[in-house]
Amino acid sequence: MSHIQIQRSHNMDTVHLRSMTEELGQKLKARFGGDYSLEGDLVHYKYHSVDAKVSFDESIVNVDVKLGLLMIALKGMIESEVNRYLDEHIE
Repeated sequence: MSHIQIQRSHNMDTVHLRSMTEELGQKLKARFGGDYSLEGDLVHYKYHSVDAKVSFDESIVNVDVKLGLLMIALKGMIESEVNRYLDEHIE
């Protein structure tokens, strides 16, 4: 199992962050399948060999992705996509 952990500082309000994280879960489900759940300030996305959680507090966004054996080869690409998404959406 491989692990990706990313933290970003932010200056966004909770309503905006919650909306952004839910939109991320919807996009992942639409693009790749799988399922997501929104639990307060946490989005949990699960699909085959991917178990991802995005959470936030008043100053930090945390992304935690666990990749199973089948997805390890795509770790670099997945990490790049996560960073790109955060660059585009986190203020």
